[in-house]
Amino acid sequence: MLHSGDKKVLAKLAAAVAVVVVAIAVVTTVLMATADDSETLPTVSVQAGDELVRAEPSYWCALDMTDCRPTDPRQVETLPVNVVRAPAPIGSTVLVSVPHEVAEGPWMAIAQYATPRGVYRAIDVEPSERTYTKKFPTRPDAVLLGVEVWSVSTVLQNAPDGIESLDGSILMRGTYTIDTVPDHFQIPNSTELPDRRN
Repeated sequence: MLHSGDKKVLAKLAAAVAVVVVAIAVVTTVLMATADDSETLPTVSVQAGDELVRAEPSYWCALDMTDCRPTDPRQVETLPVNVVRAPAPIGSTVLVSVPHEVAEGPWMAIAQYATPRGVYRAIDVEPSERTYTKKFPTRPDAVLLGVEVWSVSTVLQNAPDGIESLDGSILMRGTYTIDTVPDHFQIPNSTELPDRRN
């Protein structure tokens, strides 16, 4: 049997618990109302000179090309391009580090260089979970203009015979574009040279 003093303590305890429950409900409501619906997109880190910048993808999809944000690249005529500026001084090395979401599958790095003879692209294909950071030198005879990072999906497009189809192409689940042109640099020769594989 409860004494009158016990009843007062229980009543105060119940009131305190009710206040805490209301406070938690209010905080949860405020957090849900102010939270962004979308999850954070994976970012690529770029070290150019003394600057460290983070590049968000132009678009990002799940490996099977579902849940694309901000848009499904197959549903638009012109792909969105989110360019991040990271000027690289000539004579330096640019470091590009990809997150686990990119490195968990094959990915590509396409660097564009300006030379006295013209402009060329150097293409690197990285296997799954082997490389997270790549170095891109910029020299007077080969000035780094930019780097694109492409994350490969598991989806083939226009491939009627599946992986064996010579007509198909693998879709990219996300792309990152980094502009590394040094400040005040002018391309000496815009002739397009053949791509190079590294």
